[in-house]
Amino acid sequence: MNIHKTLISILLVSTVFCSCTKDDEYSPQIASTILNSLFVSITDNQGKSMNNIELLDNNEFSVIEKNLKRKAKIDVVDYENVKMFSFSVDLPDIKSMKFNETKTEGSGTVGLVMNIKGTKLPMIVNFSFTTSKDANMCGGNCIRIKSIEYANKAVYPTEEMGINLIKVKYNGKNSVIEPW
Repeated sequence: MNIHKTLISILLVSTVFCSCTKDDEYSPQIASTILNSLFVSITDNQGKSMNNIELLDNNEFSVIEKNLKRKAKIDVVDYENVKMFSFSVDLPDIKSMKFNETKTEGSGTVGLVMNIKGTKLPMIVNFSFTTSKDANMCGGNCIRIKSIEYANKAVYPTEEMGINLIKVKYNGKNSVIEPW
């Protein structure tokens, strides 16, 4: 009889622990291929490249994901002889994804705030999700950056080898974002 009581107690306790997750926890949309790398070049209003290393060292460049309020880890990379900021955009939360009836295509968004020298540039990164219709193909799905919305305009980043590239022509509140 004691064994049954102990077993029932263990089952009840494990049920309580398993059901105590937060509904608002972040659960990213997963895929076998993830193309969420973003490279950003920044020029001043005369078209001259700004010093990315100096901006980063002086905390004059940052990217924050709006919902999670998480700061992106940013690196400075040399891409085709241009110094660019490099970071990975958080994937959309699975709860916010919208799918077609067969779940072979979907879309989701992530809100970002890019801060350059105290100027906040709010943007929305649009992702697309696709999966192979071939049932014999294993792991054939992909989530990728489709476009970036800023100042009521959609910008389609240049994509090279899975890296999304954009250019920011920095001019304070009148900054412009365009493909690289």
